[in-house]
Order: sequence, then C-alpha cells, then structure tokens
Amino acid sequence: MVADTELSLETFFLDYFAPLFLRGRTANTLRLYRTTQRNLAKFLERRPRLSDLNDVTVNRFLHWFRELGRSPCSVNKERSNLLAMWRFACRKRFLVEWPDVKADIEPVRVPHAWTCDQVARLFAACDAEPGKLCGVPAGVWWRGLHLVVWDTGERIGAVRDLLWHHADLDGQYMLVPAELRKGKRRDRLYKLAPDTVAVLSSMRNPPRDEIFPWPYCRTYLWNKYDRILQRAGLPTDRTSKFHCVRRSVASHYEAAGGNATELLGHSSRSVTLKYLDPRIVPCEHAVDLLFRPG
Repeated sequence: MVADTELSLETFFLDYFAPLFLRGRTANTLRLYRTTQRNLAKFLERRPRLSDLNDVTVNRFLHWFRELGRSPCSVNKERSNLLAMWRFACRKRFLVEWPDVKADIEPVRVPHAWTCDQVARLFAACDAEPGKLCGVPAGVWWRGLHLVVWDTGERIGAVRDLLWHHADLDGQYMLVPAELRKGKRRDRLYKLAPDTVAVLSSMRNPPRDEIFPWPYCRTYLWNKYDRILQRAGLPTDRTSKFHCVRRSVASHYEAAGGNATELLGHSSRSVTLKYLDPRIVPCEHAVDLLFRPG
C-alpha cells in the first residue's frame, strides 16, 4: 500500500482498517471506534488525519479527555482504539513511527455484587414494573430477563439477543450460541430452574422470534433499569447495572462451592477474581488468624 499520511482518519478507517481488521466484529465495536474518532475531532477542532496518530497528538488528546472527568478505564479505551488503528497503519506501511503511548493506571476496585437481600429486592422491583413490552407484562419481562441471567451468568447483551429456538423449555435448557457471546468462540448450554421455565412459558404469547423484544432505543433500557434499581433501594452507578447481577451470580456460586471461572467462561482465574465480592465469598482476613495485641 502507498503511504498517505494526509489521508483522513475516517477514510482510512472505512477503506482499510474496518474491512481488514474488524471483519466479523459486532456493530457495537464499530460504534466504539467511530466514537473515538468523533472525540478526537472535538479535541482537534477539525477532521482527524492519519498523520495525527503520533505520540504528541495522541498523548495530548488523552490528557484532554481525562480532564473532561473521564475515568482511567474510559481513557484507556480511547487509547486502545487509537493504538489499534495506529499499529495497523504501521504494519501496512502507511506510517513509520510506532506508538509509544502509556496507558493510564486503573485502580483495582473491590468487586461489588448484590447480597441475598438485595437480590430479593431487585426481583420484587422487577415484578412491580407497570405496563407491557410487546404484549408481555413488563413485570414478567423483567423477571424473566433477570432469571435467565441468574441461571446462566451470561452477559446482558447475549441474553437480550436470545431467540425462542435457543430455548428448550421441556428439557429445561437454554443454548447461548457462540455468535451471541463475547469472543464468539464457544456455545454454552445452561440448565434452567423450574421457576425460570415457568416465567418463560408465560411469555410465549404473542408469538415472536425474540424472547426479550425491546420496542424502544437501546439507551432507554438503561433509563428504565435505573428506575427499577431506585424502586429496589439500590444504587444506580455504573457498577450497579446488569453486570452487577453477573458478579452476584459468580460470587454466590463460588461461595456455594462452585468454580466461577468455569461458570463464566473466563480465560484465567485472575479475571474471575475481579468479579468475586469478598463480603459473599469466604476468605481469610488478618483478624481471623492473628492474635490480638496486648
């Protein structure tokens, strides 16, 4: 390929990077890369060019982005997207200088999951949701969604995309195909609890392909969920959304003697440790083993 550093970053992304590097990735992945490009354009106050992928400009952009009040995780996501395009451009000889942009330090937080009482309050708040969603009582819809997440430990994106042919209600199983799961590498077959099967069975009418149809925009799902969390008396910060249910499944499963790494399909135990709430999973503290001074 002939190097053209004055090529717009958008053209480079659409003509080269997306079709060659992101082939087969989800629409959400493409959306995140486009968002990074828009953020860079706001910083530069013009359309970004491929030549803007240099150490000085990218470091200045990340500093500007952090000063907006963004978390280290968000800053590092922008860095990851820009460096992926940058390295691809170097491999294809569009650019010569490889990136030397360090990541922000991300604090390791104590994992936060729901206790048994909080889980009960969350499900009660789901039951109290008024109205209907595509002909299904909203309370039943929300309870069914949470029960499937609870029985499988799957991510909300995969559960939201499930179709009725993935469910074997007679056999009490749910197949989550690889195409719906993060990484798209492995199918998972989960056993469903009898109460989950009962709720899903009550949702079969009106007939449709999706188990959990959502008639509104994606953002509105999170707005509605905030109201459910508020009704349950639970926090609504970014760590308390659907992924908190997944962490709760992992924590309670591990506390009951299960292997949460295997359940969640993590690549390593170190990843799972970020999910296990120490209030739920038994662990030895200093006060449990040390003698008391004096």
